[in-house]
Amino acid sequence: MEIRPFEAERDLKAIQRIWWEIGWIDSDVGEAAVADMLATGCCLTAALDGQAECMAHRSLGAMRYQNSARNRSFVPNLAPGVHEDLSMCAVTAVMTSRIARKLGLALRLTARQLAAGAEGGAALAVLGVFDQGFYDRLGFGTGSYEHTFRFDPATLQVDASFRPPKRLTKDDWQAVHGAMMNRRRGHGGCLLPEAGLMKAELGFRPNGFGFGYERDGALTHCVWLVAEEMEHGPYLVQMLAYQDGPQLLELLALLKSLGDQVSLIEMREPPDIQMQTLLREPFRNRRKTRNSDYAAYHRTAAWWQLRMLDVEACVAARHWPGEKVQFNLKLTDPVAEFLSDGPWRGCAGDYWISVGPTSYAESGHRDDLPTLQASVNAFSRLWFGVVPATGLAVTDGLDVETPAQGSDFMASPAPLLDRLDEALCLPPPRTGWDF
Repeated sequence: MEIRPFEAERDLKAIQRIWWEIGWIDSDVGEAAVADMLATGCCLTAALDGQAECMAHRSLGAMRYQNSARNRSFVPNLAPGVHEDLSMCAVTAVMTSRIARKLGLALRLTARQLAAGAEGGAALAVLGVFDQGFYDRLGFGTGSYEHTFRFDPATLQVDASFRPPKRLTKDDWQAVHGAMMNRRRGHGGCLLPEAGLMKAELGFRPNGFGFGYERDGALTHCVWLVAEEMEHGPYLVQMLAYQDGPQLLELLALLKSLGDQVSLIEMREPPDIQMQTLLREPFRNRRKTRNSDYAAYHRTAAWWQLRMLDVEACVAARHWPGEKVQFNLKLTDPVAEFLSDGPWRGCAGDYWISVGPTSYAESGHRDDLPTLQASVNAFSRLWFGVVPATGLAVTDGLDVETPAQGSDFMASPAPLLDRLDEALCLPPPRTGWDF
């Protein structure tokens, strides 16, 4: 077995075959999209008998942490318009062929991509999961729930007006990418700056089309859809970009207008709203359409995971105006098992951490502070607001060691967990961009 960088002339056909075998593409259009994707980012392959049989692809990106509008009230050096964006390594594809399963290749390749991302300056890593548990072995923790709705667009309760939109095709990938890069983002909102990824994304599925609106020649807000059946749907909203509330309402009104012909639209709930409140009689419509080809429903799942690559950088992004919370952190990280060499072997170690208007983490230990014991999986979920400390203590093994007897800091573990619940109370991170 040989691990090597992807080379198009040598490996492209083999990688396209893997995508066919696992069912991610089913047409020549999909093969072209694979080539477009592999022309961006960085891909590693594992070869057996000279043929690539496993691959892991990563791209550069950024994730927003916290909300700068709130930060500015107590962090004077944050100027208007400045946001806390953390550099991000997005693992955008991992796959193994039919003949190379259960050899540990996907884990080893992904671990190497994490190490390369960390060495390149990324503070965290994200990926989409095929199921719960596999990537936990590399230190990933489950991200926040995303709400997916299927509904008759005619039942949308949106009174906003809309203008005739610009028709978008996959040839408009650069404009769509620009709109996604400039869209409104809250806590957890992600960016993927490599525009070639958008070219691939719009090309993967047949029957894709979009609508959008421009200002001064630039696309400001848009929606990209994929039709399972062109006449009546379902239509899947694959991408949604907007800069403010009125733009979102215009796009929703545009989707509502399709209800004259289209019977079902599927979309993920936008971060800014509660979708159920915009649907007329959602429970009644779910009952009426049960077992239909156009069944309405509301589904919730966490499809993505994240993990810290740089504890110090992630901790420094938190700005909290309350009384400082200080503690030791004893962090474990399983990724080292899959890395044979190199300067980065995970985040395991001892830190002492201060959370306040300016937060920081330093290597070391203070005897007068309580010690939080955590895996990088759990600590990443805690720090990004996915689950509070008291919940992670129940499900993820988060534990507290109190200082030696005689210290006046804390007498039991409960105060630290409770204070972390308060100091790290954040909205659920919502990525707004699939990877």
